[in-house]
Amino acid sequence: MRRSCLTIATLVVAAVTLASVAAAGPEAANQRVGITMRGLPNGTFVLAPLQSGALERDSGTVRHTVANYTPRVVIRDGQRVSIFKPVVWLLDGRRGTLAIREPANRWVETGDAAIGTGTWKVVRGTGQYAQVTGGGRSAHVGHNGGTGAWFARQEGFLTSS
Repeated sequence: MRRSCLTIATLVVAAVTLASVAAAGPEAANQRVGITMRGLPNGTFVLAPLQSGALERDSGTVRHTVANYTPRVVIRDGQRVSIFKPVVWLLDGRRGTLAIREPANRWVETGDAAIGTGTWKVVRGTGQYAQVTGGGRSAHVGHNGGTGAWFARQEGFLTSS
């Protein structure tokens, strides 16, 4: 009797486990990517996978929109920080279009270049980016106090569902 109860309990646990795994479906995997932008604010980009996954390498043109070109200026520990927000980057590549949003970029001066950092998140996409979500961190450098050559790098995790 005890043996049959144990067998039935084992079968019930196995059935519940299989049913929950089947109901969950395939889980989308995070893929680490890097996006390098040159010649900003309207220039070129390369999206490169930093690990294997659904997204493939892409390149094309990039343009941006800034809701407010007048930064909010604060002084932190004696250093001037200019906060621009928000910025939306539109990456038009051969494999689709990806829109990412940086809620706020914080820029500081170095005497030659201006350095900016922030975070980013996917807003929408087409083509290979149609069902993509995710985001990460960004770094920017703008030479000649931010008015010269401007480059950016975003790195983070994207999930393609």
